[in-house]
Amino acid sequence: MKFLLAALLAAIISFAWGFVSWMVMSWHDQGMHDFKDEAAVSEVIKENSTHGTGLYVLPYPRKAVSYADPAEQKRLEAGHRKANDEGPYMYAIVRPGRHDWNMNANLGWSFGRSLLAALILGALLHQTVLAFPARLTFCAAAGLFAGVVCILPQMVWFELPQRDVIVGVADYVIEWTLAGVVLALFLGKEPTDRDLN
Repeated sequence: MKFLLAALLAAIISFAWGFVSWMVMSWHDQGMHDFKDEAAVSEVIKENSTHGTGLYVLPYPRKAVSYADPAEQKRLEAGHRKANDEGPYMYAIVRPGRHDWNMNANLGWSFGRSLLAALILGALLHQTVLAFPARLTFCAAAGLFAGVVCILPQMVWFELPQRDVIVGVADYVIEWTLAGVVLALFLGKEPTDRDLN
């Protein structure tokens, strides 16, 4: 029961931090930019995103048909490298058509994500024999780990700007340090004299 209560309280803190981070601080929004002619770009996207909603890449790395001459594949790869180097480059989630947002459902999914993460981190922390400061550090380190594995690959492979990398990693660290206060208070064991010897 103590474990579930700790996870639930941590999830509430995680969820609340998400609201503060995205809606109050708006530090994520400061890295977003608009297009000069949004209507024209929207029209081009609608006409050219023929696969529906999904991830789109520009330039796309095309492959030659399997029976093609190897020289054809080399030509395609060279063309892609040139286009990639010269730009424009884009890695984006595209929804070309209508979508009715359901804010309540999205909030429910967001809280579910926080709860699942709190349960996982709580289960790991529950196995530790550490003093409170070390348990809290464990939670902060878990946030750092999440930032490193989720955000850094976007910089390495998809050119996410450094400012957004810093904000993204910091967001995870702050979130799980705050939620970690509750987890560290409820879960894990304080070391005894026997553990310290």
